[in-house]
Amino acid sequence: MKQGTAYAARLAKEFAALRRSLGEPEIGEADDPLRRLAIAVLSAHTTEAKAEKAIDRARSTMVDWNELRVSTPDEIDDAMGNAIPGGRDRCKVLATVLRSIFERENRVALDKIEGMPRREAKQYLESLDGVDAHAAASVILWSLGGHAIPVSVELLKALRLANLVHPQADRAEVQAFLERNISAADAKAFCILMSKLGTKRHPSTTKSRKTAVRKKNAPGRASTKSATSTGVGKSSTGSSSEKKRIKK
Repeated sequence: MKQGTAYAARLAKEFAALRRSLGEPEIGEADDPLRRLAIAVLSAHTTEAKAEKAIDRARSTMVDWNELRVSTPDEIDDAMGNAIPGGRDRCKVLATVLRSIFERENRVALDKIEGMPRREAKQYLESLDGVDAHAAASVILWSLGGHAIPVSVELLKALRLANLVHPQADRAEVQAFLERNISAADAKAFCILMSKLGTKRHPSTTKSRKTAVRKKNAPGRASTKSATSTGVGKSSTGSSSEKKRIKK
């Protein structure tokens, strides 16, 4: 990536700042590879938390992964509560992935990759229809404990807005850059903390409303009100003097 050294320094500084402000994140147990792959596919344009909630909801209403495989994208999207942005398209990709696994294994399961060397597992995942580098990296990191940094569209946007990567670098370049500069030991903590980066950079609507209220009650407006009140007071005083002159 262009200007890699400069961006690496900025990245390290931001990562350290997030660690100080948010603390060390809690890292859970290794996830089932198939579930993690589904989450990664669905979270291409949203947060993993939303994708995780959506796929778990769908699985609670369907018999198993095989039923998901034979369902239409609309049926899968409905089962997930229509909670994913671009849900139908993402569900179409998910169904493609599940069919590709079934055609390869004659069942919908990914337990075989748990015993593979990480490089072979990555190659296997990326050879499946519908699986991109982000989805494969997510399984390598969260299910197999390998060194990988999954870069979703949303993470790439956040990194660009924070000026932590070159604006013209694509996802593949950014992923390679991150994997060179973030150690395997820090990879999971980095991904969790970086998922907060967009929130940090973009205040919520509620905060915006509070700001608007503060502006409304700013000193400039208060002084206008004060001036009006003072004007009223002067008018009253003038009226009293007038009365005294009439009396005399």
